[in-house]
Amino acid sequence: MSELRQIYEFAHVAMATRFELHVVHHDRGEAAQAARAVWEDMDGLEQEISRYVPHSDLSRINGSEAGRVVLVREAAMDVVSFGKAVWEQTGGAFDLTMGPLAEVLVWPNGFPREASAAELAAARARCGSEHLAVDEEAFTVTPGVGGMLLDPGAIGKGYALDQAAHLLKEDWGMEDFLLNAGTSTLLGSGRMPEGEGWSVRAGSPEPFWLRDEALSGTGFEVKGAHVIDPRSARLVDISRVIRWAVAPSGTLADALSTAFMVMSRKEIGQFCKDYPSIRAIFHEG
Repeated sequence: MSELRQIYEFAHVAMATRFELHVVHHDRGEAAQAARAVWEDMDGLEQEISRYVPHSDLSRINGSEAGRVVLVREAAMDVVSFGKAVWEQTGGAFDLTMGPLAEVLVWPNGFPREASAAELAAARARCGSEHLAVDEEAFTVTPGVGGMLLDPGAIGKGYALDQAAHLLKEDWGMEDFLLNAGTSTLLGSGRMPEGEGWSVRAGSPEPFWLRDEALSGTGFEVKGAHVIDPRSARLVDISRVIRWAVAPSGTLADALSTAFMVMSRKEIGQFCKDYPSIRAIFHEG
């Protein structure tokens, strides 16, 4: 007789977000051990890629002058190199380096701020992924201009989910689980005990199955008008619909949900044609 498998749920706060793990397993004790290992790994990851941790790899890049070679560890290299790749693929619609613009365009409470022309010019001079020289073999990042401010907020949570999924599969042999980062980014592996995958919603009453892929959405409910179009250096119209991205990984879904907020529907449609593993979902709010 096979052992009864059921869904066990665990939660943890990291990266200023509540993460949840729903895992299908036959033993709660072992599932809890796996969850603890995931949360410990995630806490370590935050120390490497958070820009709010003073000596993290991202903080050392942000505090560097132009031309200084910064040696980083694997997580930071993954985030920066992947972010630059998505910047290229989206024609600049996604950009990790928007921190200086965010400082002058958005108040700390998330509401828009009217910046002067001089403030905008100074901030734009410190932005742009084209100013990042990334050497993946040497594990170095070299900023081409001083005072850059990389913000992994639109990619870091998805990356954390990918790392958690890898740990659950490789170290614990678990294949059926759902990971959730603050309800805005989800990664589904395998399926629920009964179903074709994991039943999720993309901002609408109608659920759909998420299996071996990730879903991420960007909107304005939590942070206000916080999305900046890197191409125009302006905030996105707050009245725009929420765009959800479905992609093979949490990192990519997280980044694309932000890119889709600044891309036109025509641009998004063409992007999904160019990359058939990507889907876009529009929700009118």
